[in-house]
Amino acid sequence: MGYQSRLKRDLQRWQAEGWVSQDGKASILDDVAKAPGGWTPVGALAILGSVLIALSAISFVGANWDATPKLLVFALLLAVIWVSLFAAGRAFDRNALVLGHALALLGAAMFGITIMLTAQTFNLSSFRNTAVLIWALAALGVSLAASSRPVMILATLLSALWVWLEILSPAAPDIMWSYALVWTVMLGVASRLKSSVSVNLLGLALLPWLINALLRGLETLGMEAHQIATLTLLSFGILATGFALLRHRQVPTAGVIAGWCAAAAIIGGALIQWPLGEYDAFVRELDRSDTGPGMPNPALYVPLALALSGGIAAMAWINGGGQRKRTGLGVAIAALTAASFPFIVYIEDPVVFLAVRILFGTAYYAFCISLILIGTRADARATGTLGIAGFILHTAYVYWETFSGLLTTSLFFLTGGLVLFGLSWGLLKWRKRLPTSQGDVS
Repeated sequence: MGYQSRLKRDLQRWQAEGWVSQDGKASILDDVAKAPGGWTPVGALAILGSVLIALSAISFVGANWDATPKLLVFALLLAVIWVSLFAAGRAFDRNALVLGHALALLGAAMFGITIMLTAQTFNLSSFRNTAVLIWALAALGVSLAASSRPVMILATLLSALWVWLEILSPAAPDIMWSYALVWTVMLGVASRLKSSVSVNLLGLALLPWLINALLRGLETLGMEAHQIATLTLLSFGILATGFALLRHRQVPTAGVIAGWCAAAAIIGGALIQWPLGEYDAFVRELDRSDTGPGMPNPALYVPLALALSGGIAAMAWINGGGQRKRTGLGVAIAALTAASFPFIVYIEDPVVFLAVRILFGTAYYAFCISLILIGTRADARATGTLGIAGFILHTAYVYWETFSGLLTTSLFFLTGGLVLFGLSWGLLKWRKRLPTSQGDVS
Protein backbone atom coordinates (compact mmCIF):
# COMPACT_ATOMS: atom_id res chain seq x y z
CA MET A 1 0.00 0.00 0.00
CA GLY A 2 1.39 3.41 -1.00
CA TYR A 3 1.79 6.44 1.25
CA GLN A 4 -1.23 8.29 -0.13
CA SER A 5 -3.45 5.22 0.21
CA ARG A 6 -2.41 4.78 3.84
CA LEU A 7 -2.93 8.48 4.47
CA LYS A 8 -6.44 8.41 3.02
CA ARG A 9 -7.32 5.43 5.18
CA ASP A 10 -5.92 7.11 8.30
CA LEU A 11 -7.68 10.39 7.53
CA GLN A 12 -10.99 8.61 7.23
CA ARG A 13 -10.44 7.03 10.63
CA TRP A 14 -9.33 10.33 12.17
CA GLN A 15 -12.35 12.09 10.67
CA ALA A 16 -14.65 9.43 12.14
CA GLU A 17 -13.04 10.03 15.53
CA GLY A 18 -13.62 13.75 15.18
CA TRP A 19 -9.91 14.64 15.14
CA VAL A 20 -9.90 16.01 11.57
CA SER A 21 -12.59 18.04 9.84
CA GLN A 22 -13.72 17.49 6.26
CA ASP A 23 -11.98 20.69 5.15
CA GLY A 24 -8.80 19.70 6.98
CA LYS A 25 -8.85 16.29 5.30
CA ALA A 26 -9.23 17.87 1.86
CA SER A 27 -6.42 20.35 2.54
CA ILE A 28 -4.05 17.58 3.65
CA LEU A 29 -4.77 15.46 0.58
CA ASP A 30 -4.32 18.46 -1.73
CA ASP A 31 -0.97 19.29 -0.15
CA VAL A 32 0.25 15.70 -0.45
CA ALA A 33 -0.86 15.54 -4.09
CA LYS A 34 1.36 18.55 -4.88
CA ALA A 35 4.47 16.88 -3.46
CA PRO A 36 6.81 15.21 -5.99
CA GLY A 37 6.22 11.48 -6.23
CA GLY A 38 8.74 8.72 -5.88
CA TRP A 39 9.74 5.90 -8.19
CA THR A 40 7.00 3.75 -9.65
CA PRO A 41 7.20 0.64 -11.87
CA VAL A 42 5.64 2.56 -14.75
CA GLY A 43 8.15 5.37 -14.39
CA ALA A 44 11.06 2.98 -14.17
CA LEU A 45 9.98 1.16 -17.33
CA ALA A 46 9.59 4.45 -19.19
CA ILE A 47 13.06 5.58 -18.12
CA LEU A 48 14.57 2.27 -19.21
CA GLY A 49 12.74 2.60 -22.51
CA SER A 50 14.32 6.01 -23.14
CA VAL A 51 17.76 4.54 -22.42
CA LEU A 52 17.16 1.72 -24.91
CA ILE A 53 16.01 4.20 -27.55
CA ALA A 54 19.20 6.20 -27.06
CA LEU A 55 21.27 3.04 -27.45
CA SER A 56 19.32 2.12 -30.57
CA ALA A 57 20.23 5.49 -32.08
CA ILE A 58 23.91 4.71 -31.58
CA SER A 59 23.50 1.26 -33.08
CA PHE A 60 21.56 2.59 -36.09
CA VAL A 61 24.19 5.18 -36.89
CA GLY A 62 26.95 2.63 -36.48
CA ALA A 63 25.23 0.10 -38.75
CA ASN A 64 24.75 2.66 -41.53
CA TRP A 65 27.96 4.58 -40.97
CA ASP A 66 29.39 4.27 -44.47
CA ALA A 67 26.08 4.43 -46.35
CA THR A 68 24.70 7.58 -44.70
CA PRO A 69 26.01 11.07 -45.63
CA LYS A 70 27.65 12.87 -42.74
CA LEU A 71 25.36 15.90 -42.84
CA LEU A 72 22.31 13.64 -42.85
CA VAL A 73 23.59 11.82 -39.77
CA PHE A 74 24.09 15.14 -38.02
CA ALA A 75 20.63 16.34 -39.02
CA LEU A 76 18.99 13.13 -37.83
CA LEU A 77 20.69 13.36 -34.43
CA LEU A 78 19.60 16.98 -33.99
CA ALA A 79 16.07 16.04 -35.01
CA VAL A 80 15.89 13.32 -32.36
CA ILE A 81 17.01 15.80 -29.68
CA TRP A 82 14.46 18.47 -30.60
CA VAL A 83 11.62 16.02 -31.12
CA SER A 84 12.34 14.40 -27.72
CA LEU A 85 12.42 17.72 -25.88
CA PHE A 86 9.37 19.07 -27.71
CA ALA A 87 7.44 15.88 -26.97
CA ALA A 88 8.56 16.07 -23.32
CA GLY A 89 7.15 19.59 -23.06
CA ARG A 90 3.85 18.50 -24.57
CA ALA A 91 3.68 15.54 -22.20
CA PHE A 92 4.21 17.81 -19.19
CA ASP A 93 1.51 20.18 -20.49
CA ARG A 94 -0.91 17.26 -20.62
CA ASN A 95 0.14 16.18 -17.10
CA ALA A 96 1.70 12.94 -18.44
CA LEU A 97 4.60 13.26 -16.03
CA VAL A 98 6.08 9.78 -16.47
CA LEU A 99 6.26 10.13 -20.25
CA GLY A 100 7.58 13.67 -19.92
CA HIS A 101 10.47 12.63 -17.67
CA ALA A 102 11.34 9.73 -19.98
CA LEU A 103 11.38 11.94 -23.07
CA ALA A 104 13.40 14.65 -21.28
CA LEU A 105 15.94 12.04 -20.27
CA LEU A 106 16.06 10.79 -23.87
CA GLY A 107 16.70 14.32 -25.13
CA ALA A 108 19.47 14.93 -22.59
CA ALA A 109 21.09 11.58 -23.38
CA MET A 110 20.89 12.20 -27.13
CA PHE A 111 22.66 15.54 -26.65
CA GLY A 112 25.79 13.79 -25.42
CA ILE A 113 25.49 11.04 -28.00
CA THR A 114 25.26 13.70 -30.69
CA ILE A 115 28.43 15.35 -29.42
CA MET A 116 30.36 12.09 -29.56
CA LEU A 117 29.05 10.92 -32.94
CA THR A 118 29.49 14.37 -34.49
CA ALA A 119 33.06 14.51 -33.28
CA GLN A 120 33.70 11.07 -34.74
CA THR A 121 31.93 11.91 -38.01
CA PHE A 122 33.84 15.10 -38.69
CA ASN A 123 37.08 14.00 -36.96
CA LEU A 124 36.88 16.62 -34.22
CA SER A 125 38.44 16.58 -30.74
CA SER A 126 37.65 18.54 -27.59
CA PHE A 127 39.97 20.21 -25.13
CA ARG A 128 40.64 17.41 -22.65
CA ASN A 129 37.21 16.24 -21.46
CA THR A 130 35.27 19.45 -21.96
CA ALA A 131 32.64 17.64 -24.04
CA VAL A 132 31.58 15.62 -20.99
CA LEU A 133 31.29 18.82 -18.93
CA ILE A 134 29.16 20.44 -21.66
CA TRP A 135 26.96 17.35 -21.68
CA ALA A 136 26.58 17.52 -17.91
CA LEU A 137 25.68 21.21 -17.97
CA ALA A 138 23.19 20.65 -20.80
CA ALA A 139 21.54 17.84 -18.82
CA LEU A 140 21.49 20.14 -15.80
CA GLY A 141 19.69 22.80 -17.85
CA VAL A 142 17.13 20.27 -19.09
CA SER A 143 16.51 19.00 -15.56
CA LEU A 144 15.97 22.54 -14.30
CA ALA A 145 13.71 23.55 -17.19
CA ALA A 146 11.62 20.37 -16.98
CA SER A 147 11.88 19.92 -13.18
CA SER A 148 13.01 16.38 -13.96
CA ARG A 149 14.79 14.42 -11.27
CA PRO A 150 15.79 11.55 -13.62
CA VAL A 151 17.63 14.04 -15.83
CA MET A 152 19.18 15.56 -12.71
CA ILE A 153 20.57 12.15 -11.81
CA LEU A 154 22.11 11.91 -15.29
CA ALA A 155 23.69 15.36 -14.89
CA THR A 156 25.12 14.36 -11.51
CA LEU A 157 26.68 11.19 -12.89
CA LEU A 158 28.12 13.07 -15.86
CA SER A 159 29.71 15.71 -13.63
CA ALA A 160 31.36 12.98 -11.55
CA LEU A 161 32.55 11.25 -14.73
CA TRP A 162 34.01 14.52 -16.00
CA VAL A 163 36.06 15.24 -12.90
CA TRP A 164 37.50 11.73 -12.79
CA LEU A 165 38.42 11.82 -16.46
CA GLU A 166 40.18 15.10 -15.72
CA ILE A 167 41.97 13.65 -12.71
CA LEU A 168 43.25 10.77 -14.82
CA SER A 169 44.26 13.06 -17.68
CA PRO A 170 47.97 14.01 -17.71
CA ALA A 171 47.10 17.31 -19.39
CA ALA A 172 44.75 18.43 -16.60
CA PRO A 173 45.83 20.33 -13.45
CA ASP A 174 46.83 18.26 -10.44
CA ILE A 175 43.86 19.55 -8.45
CA MET A 176 40.53 20.06 -10.19
CA TRP A 177 39.26 22.92 -8.03
CA SER A 178 36.75 23.80 -10.77
CA TYR A 179 34.73 20.75 -9.71
CA ALA A 180 33.94 22.54 -6.45
CA LEU A 181 31.96 25.13 -8.42
CA VAL A 182 30.28 22.48 -10.59
CA TRP A 183 29.48 20.43 -7.49
CA THR A 184 27.95 23.42 -5.70
CA VAL A 185 25.74 24.27 -8.69
CA MET A 186 24.66 20.63 -8.99
CA LEU A 187 23.83 20.51 -5.28
CA GLY A 188 21.77 23.68 -5.52
CA VAL A 189 19.68 22.37 -8.42
CA ALA A 190 19.33 18.92 -6.81
CA SER A 191 18.10 20.60 -3.62
CA ARG A 192 15.60 22.66 -5.57
CA LEU A 193 14.28 19.57 -7.36
CA LYS A 194 14.30 17.57 -4.10
CA SER A 195 16.25 14.79 -5.79
CA SER A 196 17.51 12.66 -2.91
CA VAL A 197 19.28 10.28 -5.31
CA SER A 198 21.26 13.13 -6.86
CA VAL A 199 22.15 14.60 -3.47
CA ASN A 200 23.43 11.23 -2.25
CA LEU A 201 25.43 10.78 -5.46
CA LEU A 202 26.94 14.23 -4.97
CA GLY A 203 27.85 13.36 -1.38
CA LEU A 204 29.48 10.15 -2.56
CA ALA A 205 31.35 11.92 -5.39
CA LEU A 206 32.67 14.53 -2.96
CA LEU A 207 34.64 11.98 -0.95
CA PRO A 208 37.16 10.68 -3.53
CA TRP A 209 37.52 14.11 -5.14
CA LEU A 210 38.41 15.78 -1.85
CA ILE A 211 40.77 12.96 -0.87
CA ASN A 212 42.58 13.30 -4.20
CA ALA A 213 42.71 17.11 -3.95
CA LEU A 214 44.12 17.07 -0.41
CA LEU A 215 46.57 14.30 -1.25
CA ARG A 216 48.06 16.14 -4.21
CA GLY A 217 47.94 19.54 -2.56
CA LEU A 218 49.55 18.49 0.72
CA GLU A 219 52.18 16.39 -1.05
CA THR A 220 53.37 19.50 -2.85
CA LEU A 221 53.84 21.10 0.58
CA GLY A 222 56.18 18.26 1.59
CA MET A 223 53.91 16.59 4.14
CA GLU A 224 54.16 12.91 4.99
CA ALA A 225 51.41 10.31 4.61
CA HIS A 226 50.37 10.38 8.29
CA GLN A 227 50.04 14.18 8.21
CA ILE A 228 47.99 14.05 5.02
CA ALA A 229 45.74 11.35 6.47
CA THR A 230 45.11 13.39 9.60
CA LEU A 231 44.35 16.64 7.75
CA THR A 232 42.05 14.76 5.39
CA LEU A 233 40.22 13.24 8.36
CA LEU A 234 39.86 16.67 9.99
CA SER A 235 38.67 18.18 6.70
CA PHE A 236 35.84 15.66 6.50
CA GLY A 237 35.08 16.38 10.14
CA ILE A 238 34.74 20.12 9.62
CA LEU A 239 32.59 19.55 6.51
CA ALA A 240 30.35 17.17 8.48
CA THR A 241 29.87 19.62 11.35
CA GLY A 242 29.44 22.53 8.94
CA PHE A 243 26.74 20.85 6.90
CA ALA A 244 25.10 19.63 10.12
CA LEU A 245 24.95 23.25 11.24
CA LEU A 246 23.28 24.14 7.93
CA ARG A 247 20.81 21.32 8.49
CA HIS A 248 19.82 22.89 11.80
CA ARG A 249 19.34 26.16 9.91
CA GLN A 250 16.75 24.34 7.76
CA VAL A 251 18.94 24.22 4.63
CA PRO A 252 17.54 21.43 2.42
CA THR A 253 19.70 18.34 1.77
CA ALA A 254 22.54 19.60 3.99
CA GLY A 255 22.00 16.68 6.33
CA VAL A 256 22.70 14.18 3.52
CA ILE A 257 26.10 15.74 2.75
CA ALA A 258 26.85 15.92 6.46
CA GLY A 259 26.11 12.20 6.72
CA TRP A 260 28.51 11.28 3.91
CA CYS A 261 31.28 13.44 5.36
CA ALA A 262 30.67 12.01 8.83
CA ALA A 263 30.87 8.49 7.40
CA ALA A 264 34.23 9.36 5.81
CA ALA A 265 35.45 10.78 9.14
CA ILE A 266 34.36 7.65 11.02
CA ILE A 267 36.02 5.28 8.55
CA GLY A 268 39.13 7.46 8.37
CA GLY A 269 39.40 7.65 12.15
CA ALA A 270 39.38 3.87 12.31
CA LEU A 271 41.79 3.37 9.40
CA ILE A 272 44.55 5.67 10.67
CA GLN A 273 44.80 3.51 13.80
CA TRP A 274 45.13 0.19 12.03
CA PRO A 275 48.84 0.56 11.07
CA LEU A 276 49.64 1.06 14.77
CA GLY A 277 49.24 -2.64 15.55
CA GLU A 278 52.96 -3.32 15.33
CA TYR A 279 55.24 -0.56 16.54
CA ASP A 280 58.28 -1.65 14.55
CA ALA A 281 56.27 -2.04 11.36
CA PHE A 282 54.77 1.41 11.85
CA VAL A 283 58.21 2.94 12.34
CA ARG A 284 59.50 1.24 9.19
CA GLU A 285 56.48 2.46 7.26
CA LEU A 286 57.35 6.02 8.17
CA ASP A 287 61.04 5.42 7.32
CA ARG A 288 61.95 6.68 10.76
CA SER A 289 65.22 5.84 12.48
CA ASP A 290 66.17 6.58 16.06
CA THR A 291 67.76 9.81 14.91
CA GLY A 292 65.15 10.48 12.22
CA PRO A 293 63.82 13.88 11.26
CA GLY A 294 60.55 13.51 13.15
CA MET A 295 57.57 15.31 11.68
CA PRO A 296 58.27 17.52 8.64
CA ASN A 297 56.80 21.02 8.33
CA PRO A 298 55.43 21.35 11.88
CA ALA A 299 55.15 25.13 11.40
CA LEU A 300 52.65 24.51 8.61
CA TYR A 301 50.92 21.43 9.97
CA VAL A 302 50.20 22.71 13.49
CA PRO A 303 48.21 25.85 12.45
CA LEU A 304 46.23 23.86 9.89
CA ALA A 305 45.42 21.07 12.34
CA LEU A 306 44.50 23.49 15.13
CA ALA A 307 42.29 25.54 12.82
CA LEU A 308 40.42 22.46 11.58
CA SER A 309 40.05 20.83 15.00
CA GLY A 310 39.06 24.15 16.56
CA GLY A 311 36.41 24.67 13.87
CA ILE A 312 35.07 21.16 14.44
CA ALA A 313 34.90 21.75 18.20
CA ALA A 314 33.16 25.12 17.81
CA MET A 315 30.52 23.89 15.37
CA ALA A 316 29.95 20.70 17.36
CA TRP A 317 29.36 22.85 20.42
CA ILE A 318 26.87 25.02 18.50
CA ASN A 319 25.12 21.97 17.02
CA GLY A 320 24.88 20.31 20.41
CA GLY A 321 22.15 22.60 21.74
CA GLY A 322 21.07 21.31 25.13
CA GLN A 323 23.43 18.33 24.75
CA ARG A 324 26.62 20.41 24.45
CA LYS A 325 28.29 18.92 27.50
CA ARG A 326 27.62 15.38 26.32
CA THR A 327 28.18 15.62 22.57
CA GLY A 328 30.18 18.74 21.80
CA LEU A 329 32.87 17.85 24.33
CA GLY A 330 33.27 14.33 22.95
CA VAL A 331 33.60 15.53 19.36
CA ALA A 332 36.05 18.26 20.43
CA ILE A 333 38.26 15.77 22.30
CA ALA A 334 38.26 13.41 19.32
CA ALA A 335 39.20 16.24 16.93
CA LEU A 336 42.06 17.49 19.08
CA THR A 337 43.32 13.95 19.64
CA ALA A 338 43.26 13.29 15.90
CA ALA A 339 45.19 16.52 15.30
CA SER A 340 47.96 15.24 17.57
CA PHE A 341 48.24 11.93 15.71
CA PRO A 342 51.32 12.77 13.56
CA PHE A 343 53.36 13.59 16.69
CA ILE A 344 53.44 9.85 17.36
CA VAL A 345 56.64 9.76 15.27
CA TYR A 346 58.48 11.33 18.20
CA ILE A 347 57.66 8.42 20.54
CA GLU A 348 60.59 6.02 21.01
CA ASP A 349 59.43 3.96 23.99
CA PRO A 350 57.12 1.07 22.96
CA VAL A 351 55.34 1.24 26.34
CA VAL A 352 54.51 4.90 25.84
CA PHE A 353 53.50 4.11 22.29
CA LEU A 354 50.99 1.54 23.56
CA ALA A 355 49.57 4.07 26.04
CA VAL A 356 49.11 6.59 23.24
CA ARG A 357 47.36 3.94 21.14
CA ILE A 358 44.92 3.36 23.99
CA LEU A 359 44.38 7.13 24.23
CA PHE A 360 43.57 7.33 20.52
CA GLY A 361 41.14 4.41 20.82
CA THR A 362 39.44 5.99 23.84
CA ALA A 363 39.01 9.28 21.98
CA TYR A 364 37.54 7.41 19.02
CA TYR A 365 35.05 5.65 21.32
CA ALA A 366 34.13 9.03 22.82
CA PHE A 367 33.52 10.33 19.31
CA CYS A 368 31.25 7.40 18.42
CA ILE A 369 29.29 7.69 21.66
CA SER A 370 28.82 11.41 21.01
CA LEU A 371 27.36 10.60 17.60
CA ILE A 372 25.05 8.02 19.20
CA LEU A 373 23.84 10.65 21.66
CA ILE A 374 23.25 13.10 18.81
CA GLY A 375 21.27 10.36 17.06
CA THR A 376 18.74 10.29 19.88
CA ARG A 377 17.26 13.45 18.37
CA ALA A 378 14.42 12.83 15.95
CA ASP A 379 16.14 14.78 13.16
CA ALA A 380 19.51 13.00 13.49
CA ARG A 381 18.79 9.27 13.38
CA ALA A 382 21.37 8.69 10.64
CA THR A 383 24.07 10.27 12.82
CA GLY A 384 23.31 7.79 15.59
CA THR A 385 23.50 4.92 13.10
CA LEU A 386 26.94 6.11 11.97
CA GLY A 387 28.07 6.29 15.59
CA ILE A 388 26.95 2.71 16.21
CA ALA A 389 28.73 1.56 13.04
CA GLY A 390 31.95 3.26 14.13
CA PHE A 391 31.66 1.76 17.62
CA ILE A 392 31.26 -1.74 16.16
CA LEU A 393 34.08 -1.19 13.66
CA HIS A 394 36.57 -0.12 16.29
CA THR A 395 35.46 -2.81 18.71
CA ALA A 396 36.13 -5.43 16.04
CA TYR A 397 39.59 -3.91 15.51
CA VAL A 398 40.36 -3.98 19.24
CA TYR A 399 39.24 -7.57 19.41
CA TRP A 400 41.39 -8.53 16.42
CA GLU A 401 44.46 -6.87 17.92
CA THR A 402 44.01 -8.01 21.51
CA PHE A 403 42.29 -11.35 21.86
CA SER A 404 42.77 -14.87 20.58
CA GLY A 405 41.51 -18.24 21.75
CA LEU A 406 38.07 -19.30 22.95
CA LEU A 407 38.45 -18.28 26.60
CA THR A 408 39.59 -14.74 25.86
CA THR A 409 37.02 -14.49 23.08
CA SER A 410 34.28 -15.39 25.55
CA LEU A 411 35.60 -12.83 28.02
CA PHE A 412 35.75 -10.20 25.31
CA PHE A 413 32.16 -10.70 24.19
CA LEU A 414 30.96 -10.82 27.80
CA THR A 415 32.70 -7.54 28.58
CA GLY A 416 31.47 -5.96 25.35
CA GLY A 417 27.91 -7.07 26.02
CA LEU A 418 27.96 -5.63 29.54
CA VAL A 419 29.37 -2.35 28.23
CA LEU A 420 26.69 -2.09 25.54
CA PHE A 421 23.92 -2.96 28.00
CA GLY A 422 25.26 -0.30 30.34
CA LEU A 423 25.40 2.21 27.51
CA SER A 424 21.82 1.46 26.45
CA TRP A 425 20.62 1.76 30.05
CA GLY A 426 22.39 5.09 30.41
CA LEU A 427 20.84 6.35 27.16
CA LEU A 428 17.40 5.26 28.31
CA LYS A 429 17.76 7.11 31.61
CA TRP A 430 19.10 10.17 29.82
CA ARG A 431 16.26 10.22 27.27
CA LYS A 432 13.69 10.13 30.07
CA ARG A 433 15.18 13.40 31.34
CA LEU A 434 15.49 14.88 27.84
CA PRO A 435 12.12 16.72 27.63
CA THR A 436 12.84 18.47 30.92
CA SER A 437 16.32 19.52 29.85
CA GLN A 438 15.00 20.76 26.48
CA GLY A 439 12.37 22.79 28.24
CA ASP A 440 15.01 24.38 30.44
CA VAL A 441 17.14 25.29 27.45
CA SER A 442 14.28 26.90 25.58
